[in-house]
Amino acid sequence: MTLDSPRQGRSIPPRRATLACLPALVLALACSEEVEPPLEVPPDLSTDAERVAISPAEYSTEMAFVGFAPRPVRLFARFVHQTSEKYLERSYGGWLESGGSWQPLAPLRDRLPVPRAAWRVLPGGPWRVMAAKGGEVAGLVYRDASSEFRLTPGELVAEWTGETGQREALLLAQVQQGDSLQNGLLVLRRSARLRTEASEGTAPNPGSDSLPASNVVGLRAQLFLLVDSLNNGLLVARDADDPDSTAIAWTWVGSIANEWTDVLVQPPEDVSRALARWLVELPEAGITARFRMEPLPEDSAAGGLRNERIPHPFAIQGRLEILGNEQPASGLGVESRS
Repeated sequence: MTLDSPRQGRSIPPRRATLACLPALVLALACSEEVEPPLEVPPDLSTDAERVAISPAEYSTEMAFVGFAPRPVRLFARFVHQTSEKYLERSYGGWLESGGSWQPLAPLRDRLPVPRAAWRVLPGGPWRVMAAKGGEVAGLVYRDASSEFRLTPGELVAEWTGETGQREALLLAQVQQGDSLQNGLLVLRRSARLRTEASEGTAPNPGSDSLPASNVVGLRAQLFLLVDSLNNGLLVARDADDPDSTAIAWTWVGSIANEWTDVLVQPPEDVSRALARWLVELPEAGITARFRMEPLPEDSAAGGLRNERIPHPFAIQGRLEILGNEQPASGLGVESRS
């Protein structure tokens, strides 16, 4: 993973941050002040007469939210579209932690005509999408018999461009559940890949620091988001297949955003061991994170969240030390293949 070298500790104007390219982490900024909430499938679905030959592709949009609270709301949602010349197959699902317990979100799997913009997240089942003019996700509403929430992205903390030309973003955000509202940090990711026989057979690097996951292939990039109850957050990205490559971090401390390349990541000696301890240090920032990771429950596997091509997210528990002040921290970790 090759990164340009931004100045260490550079403050970022919250709404204008543009960072270096980080291969294999393909995120997308999905926040806009102009929002229109479609409640049905948009009218851009192509008809048989309009349909043209396209290459089979896979589009994935992910949202990972962690709240600023002693017992934070944690949310992970993934929306996967797989296209062929005849149809789009979508698999939606995720997990929600509220009050200390994880709940699977109701999975949605169906087939639709291929839309002109196959990457767009479409409403369906318990999922409703608020879309900006360009089609990017500007809000998410979920409602079923057991749970409901509204996720609203807010102020931009940092953004950068992935190698496929899509934007990746860390934002402030809010999750509303009934009368309860919790602020936190949100990572938005979007990827687009052609589906080929060669890529289906790709094997992981046996000497890498890849996290334990079932039948996951081609792993490379790891992303760790940690948040404490004092409105501070840390996002770290690293290449699991190349421990000597430059890791990069973004911090939100005291309502100030910074980016850092002076980042030391020490994986546990045996990453396959359950609850192995990780260590991340930002020496110039005076920030240290110690944490353990545990796979989220597999109840939503039927929703297409865990298969041979898509890694599994991890819950993070640990401590975040900032200039000598140590606080409990919660978070989410995700590993992505190139």
